[in-house]
Amino acid sequence: LTAEEGRKIELIRGSVMAHPHARWLIEAEGDAEASIYWNEASTGHLCRCRPDKAITSLGWLVDVKTTADIARFDRSVHEYRYHAQDASYSAGYAAHFGEPPAGFVFLVVSTTIDCGRYPVRLFTLDEEAKAAGRTTYLRDMATYAECLATGEWSGLETLSLPYWAKERIR
Repeated sequence: LTAEEGRKIELIRGSVMAHPHARWLIEAEGDAEASIYWNEASTGHLCRCRPDKAITSLGWLVDVKTTADIARFDRSVHEYRYHAQDASYSAGYAAHFGEPPAGFVFLVVSTTIDCGRYPVRLFTLDEEAKAAGRTTYLRDMATYAECLATGEWSGLETLSLPYWAKERIR
């Protein structure tokens, strides 16, 4: 890291710890970066997730995200498929612990400084977003199962070496 990058990381950390609820989530007793393995119910295939934090005493999952513009994080949820991540991690949690998580929290930190701090906000998804995430997650699992069964992977192209490269190998 450069000195400037280290300074930015320290300021981001300070911003998170200055937010009382974010600090509580960070400091709460729980498992950080612990993998959860399960067989997905609809396909039977082995899955894995690694939540940033699982606060099992409350049944909460926490995922830390960064964003350039915290006011537009709702767009990031769609663009980066965080609603499907919520569904996948929640399915893994439920399979492992025998009940769905009581909450899934996105701890979001802006990478754009504002008034000497990096804005920090906490988000959960509403039921409509969670339902869309479950639909997307299950569709993705069905596609994965089909690709495994057929050996055909959409979007995968086969390349050959250019003619001139083949000549050099001989």
